[in-house]
Amino acid sequence: MRLGLQQKQTLQLKMTPEMQLAIKILQLNTVELKNQVLEMLETNPVVELEEPSRDESSKEPPTEIPLEKLQEEPVEPVPPSKEFREESRDDFGIDWQKYIQDSENTEFKVSRGRYTGEEDEATFENFVSAKTNLREHLNNQLHEVDLNPTERKIGEFLVGLIDRNGYLRYTREQLAEMLKIDQAVVDKVVRAIQSMDPAGVGAYDLRECLLLQARDEGYEDDAVTAVIDKHLDDLAANRLAQIAKATGYDLEDIQAAVEVIKGFNPKPGASFPVAGDQIYVTPDVFIEKVDGEYVVSLNERDIPRLRINNLYKEAIKNKDRTDKATYEFIREKLEAARSFMRYIDKRKETILNVTKAIVEVQHEFLDHGILYLKPLTLQDVAVMAGVHESTVSRATSGKYAQTPRGLLELKFFFSGAARTHTGEDVSTQAVKKRIEDLVKQEDPKNPLSDSDIVERLKAEGIYIARRTVAKYRGELNILSSSARRRA
Repeated sequence: MRLGLQQKQTLQLKMTPEMQLAIKILQLNTVELKNQVLEMLETNPVVELEEPSRDESSKEPPTEIPLEKLQEEPVEPVPPSKEFREESRDDFGIDWQKYIQDSENTEFKVSRGRYTGEEDEATFENFVSAKTNLREHLNNQLHEVDLNPTERKIGEFLVGLIDRNGYLRYTREQLAEMLKIDQAVVDKVVRAIQSMDPAGVGAYDLRECLLLQARDEGYEDDAVTAVIDKHLDDLAANRLAQIAKATGYDLEDIQAAVEVIKGFNPKPGASFPVAGDQIYVTPDVFIEKVDGEYVVSLNERDIPRLRINNLYKEAIKNKDRTDKATYEFIREKLEAARSFMRYIDKRKETILNVTKAIVEVQHEFLDHGILYLKPLTLQDVAVMAGVHESTVSRATSGKYAQTPRGLLELKFFFSGAARTHTGEDVSTQAVKKRIEDLVKQEDPKNPLSDSDIVERLKAEGIYIARRTVAKYRGELNILSSSARRRA
């Protein structure tokens, strides 16, 4: 054993700051990219907004000038824009104060579609009503029930405890102890909440929720309430004959009651948006059919366009007349801005190429629907677009496309495959849709088992294992054949 110095050569791939910036920009969706551009506009003094002109589309894109040549070539300063003079509001004959007040009070908000460069015509499809959440919905109704001011305050507190599914997850005893009041007062306020819309809200458990909905529909002391009250476990296991024997009702009555119960909502509050959690998806790309061909375009409507301010180009050109520290600061900011703008263009090119490759494979799905969705992997698209698989993953993650089939995440187009008798592949999404259709068409008294579904698919030329059918059935929330059987 002895100490010594040794030299060793190794080859390592390190992420440079520019590579990290390129990856970060590629992963951003349209909304995130807009925020990033606005942040660059605020933090980098050499960039400014580029105002597009009316006939901009007919002009050739400006050629990028290398940073080093700015010192050699003179740059013409941008002429100052003419001062804009707004016409007097009196000229329009409009009561603007009333107009603004009406605009602020309306519950409708305009949401534009794709930008076309011209003013879009207002249509009913462009109006989206503002939805209230469950808490606001219930609090609005508190003023209409028979409660005194103290009980109404208690009601507001209890409404705040209701979860997003519409349940009170506390016992009567816990609520009474929490508020330091009698249980009778708690019961009165809870009953008032349970009388509100939606039916079943404010229940302590599933049984009470379904009973509230049954009584709201007029069912009282009959097969429906009997099944809900004491036989929910048997109902979940599809033991209808056992329920009929225990309740004394005929099997036909129990089956009719089950159909009624299926129409109730086990989560009455789930249809309301969660406060502060309303999410609106902005499409990143548009896929449109024009003259029989699918055209892919990027959504750039809300993304500000940047350019380099000519004042700082002059400072770089006149290096000798610029302070050294100032020159280095401007040079650093120029390089950062150029890299940022270059990788935005690269992001656009990559997303367009990846989406075009997807459309080339999935054009039949866009024409005919889910049964025509073809198997597609990241590697397939990477080969077609001439990029790495990881690039395809980043370019499609969290991004959405507006298509003739609706707003779809780009990841939706990627699907595994099942083998057909001809050796071709069929999308797993199409197989799931076929399984769902077979179950809908089955005889309720003799439902299809997983093995039966395997044989049906085999007859159609699709070969998959029974365990695969069971897996897809579980993902589709389809019960087993025994649980689906009706006597």
